[in-house]
Amino acid sequence: MAVYARYKDGEEVDDRIFKTLAKFSPDGVMDVFASDQHNSYLKLVNAFYKHIGVNKTATDEDVKEVCRRFAKHLAGEATAGLFNHLAYLSPGFREILGDKVMLIGRLEDTNAIPVDDGRGKLARLAVQPEEIADKVDAFKTLIYLNPNHKESWEKNREWLADVFERCKKLGKPLFNETLLLQEPGESKVDKAKKLPEALIKMTEDFSPLGHFYKTQVPVLWVEEDGKIIKVASPQVIRDTAVEMEKISPRPMLLLSAAVDFEQYAVQYGVVCDLISGPMCGRAYFKEAFTDPATKDWDTLEESFCRIALPRIRQIRTLAKVTANSWWYKFEWMSEEAKSLIKEEREIKPGVKADFGY
Repeated sequence: MAVYARYKDGEEVDDRIFKTLAKFSPDGVMDVFASDQHNSYLKLVNAFYKHIGVNKTATDEDVKEVCRRFAKHLAGEATAGLFNHLAYLSPGFREILGDKVMLIGRLEDTNAIPVDDGRGKLARLAVQPEEIADKVDAFKTLIYLNPNHKESWEKNREWLADVFERCKKLGKPLFNETLLLQEPGESKVDKAKKLPEALIKMTEDFSPLGHFYKTQVPVLWVEEDGKIIKVASPQVIRDTAVEMEKISPRPMLLLSAAVDFEQYAVQYGVVCDLISGPMCGRAYFKEAFTDPATKDWDTLEESFCRIALPRIRQIRTLAKVTANSWWYKFEWMSEEAKSLIKEEREIKPGVKADFGY
């Protein structure tokens, strides 16, 4: 193993990790389609069954079916796809996804361990990285954090530090995701108002423990009790992201945190030059499950292509034009590393119209 690059905080990247990233993203754009939301998929499939008039409760097999159907359409549309073990361990999944899309495997269990009556949550592994390293190109973890709950904060940091070391030994990049935990009895609005301050604290302590930091940003609005409630301005989003970018020694990726696409597109536009790409899922596709044209599994797949792919292309084009290269946080790269990447990007508009001007 040879050291190919070094971050500003001294963290080194070996040739195996660098070559993987350069293979799938030689132009520096790291746009990821996120499809690992197990519990969310169960809810979406239940809504799908209700929509088509089928008396059935969603199962793990249904989640696997959705992921396999979505994965086949990602080639040429995303740099990487993020899936949970139900999908990436299913027969022939790599062939379905194709060899041009980086396969990121979710490591953690979809259900974290609640502590102190839900004031904290402890991440745990669903699969061991050593056992599935030959099935994926990279790894991903998610931790729910409460800055006011010191015990779970510290235990989660220790847990992530251990996972990061194991991923490095295996020569696999780690995409490290954090989300602010909603405390018991706390409204969505109250939680959302805490985001600007909490996100900066989370970035300080957790962004170094991976090769990418997948994060949320403050929200413009939340929907609660059927009402739209304004929370923050675009300037607050921008100011918070600027501070996070200064703090994080790793390139950041923007998650959707369950907002609708109309809000995610604005959030992404506000911070697109501060990050290295999107790592988005439900905001792209959740309407497909109950779209009027969706009548069965095949038409659900067609609705996904009609609704999600243009959205992915829109954000991907913005990323191609504005995103920081995934290597921009390195303070040093070897000549061998530099030979594997290119500064110029081929930009093809994802959504366009010609009205004669």
